[in-house]
Amino acid sequence: MPLDLSYKGKQIAAFTFEVDRSKIRELCAAIGDANPVFTDPQAAKKEGYADTPAPLTFASLITFCGYPGIWQSMCEMGIDIKRLLHAKEEYEYFAPIYPGDKLNAVICVDALRGGAMEMASFKTTYTRGGQPVLIARMTIIVPPATK
Repeated sequence: MPLDLSYKGKQIAAFTFEVDRSKIRELCAAIGDANPVFTDPQAAKKEGYADTPAPLTFASLITFCGYPGIWQSMCEMGIDIKRLLHAKEEYEYFAPIYPGDKLNAVICVDALRGGAMEMASFKTTYTRGGQPVLIARMTIIVPPATK
């Protein structure tokens, strides 16, 4: 199925995610980040945070845990998820994210390119209490199938 370029500019999902302290710890363990600011509330407060902030790459965890249907959405757009490659991730933070935060997320298709080397970019806007906290951008590419 070819990439459906009509998805460009459309919202594909909206979801709510509650940040859990254990998820922050799991991510730190997975990426090997031993900085106590992310796991020890006292260390975080010593550095000026209200609590243990989520690491900068936590947005990816939020997307895939908060909206596991993203894979189905990609398939519906014509993206062959068995061949996709992660090309780029960007984060623009407006405020720290803490355990207990309830974040509302909206995922939109930012850009699409068809052809031999397909590309899709997604923009996810996260808000807390109606205020923007983070904008995350993810770009994937799908190389041509090998014969």
